[in-house]
Amino acid sequence: MTASVFPPAVLGGRCAILIPMDHIEGLREKIAHLRSEIADIQALNDRYRFGSQHGAEAEIARVQRQERLQAIQEELIELSNLSHKALSIEQMRENHRSRLHLVKRVS
Repeated sequence: MTASVFPPAVLGGRCAILIPMDHIEGLREKIAHLRSEIADIQALNDRYRFGSQHGAEAEIARVQRQERLQAIQEELIELSNLSHKALSIEQMRENHRSRLHLVKRVS
């Protein structure tokens, strides 16, 4: 996935640029990637949980996986908020088109 697919709001949360409907496929790809990453982390956590040795390195890796899961959760929340905003914009555009269509009919 290239960074250019997503506006800064998705990547860093610093800018509030909305995603047009054309980027829905990019959102789907991003979500699919995150789901895959979550599955990988779950598999590693299972190995850790059912393994017999839990040394310092294993504990550090477990903490890092937990932190990554939290970061993924935050990314998904951002994506969800962004997609709601994009849908809202699209609804406003559709309402505007409908009003213009009514005005043209009346005139």
